[in-house]
Amino acid sequence: MLRQANGKCRVEPRQNVDTSAVIRLIDIAANVEGRILDLSLSGCHIRTERRFPVGIFRRVETGFRIAGLPFWLGGVTQVLRDPFNVGIRFLDMSERKREQLVQLIAEIKEMREREMVQTAPATADKAGLE
Repeated sequence: MLRQANGKCRVEPRQNVDTSAVIRLIDIAANVEGRILDLSLSGCHIRTERRFPVGIFRRVETGFRIAGLPFWLGGVTQVLRDPFNVGIRFLDMSERKREQLVQLIAEIKEMREREMVQTAPATADKAGLE
């Protein structure tokens, strides 16, 4: 488990991403556009382009595309960090969607680890560590 700044524990590690997203607000039939900043099996953090119009515990669908794969995942607004940053908790995910998300997150993690390995020697050179 990972400890968040507010002291609560998060079960799933989050992967940093930056891709466009749409939050579909089910009960008021409205869409809010923004960018996903991080993603896990249990949810995501989205920075919206305009003030988020509702509070927490509202049913939503979150749509985004990463690595060419489109996702629409049902959930609930879990946290409003401020009027432009919302945390979504995914709910009612089918086994197929869950497996696709597991694979996507593994690919993102692997890509980040490769990037870190590739930049590590250059950082060591600049620091005079070699």
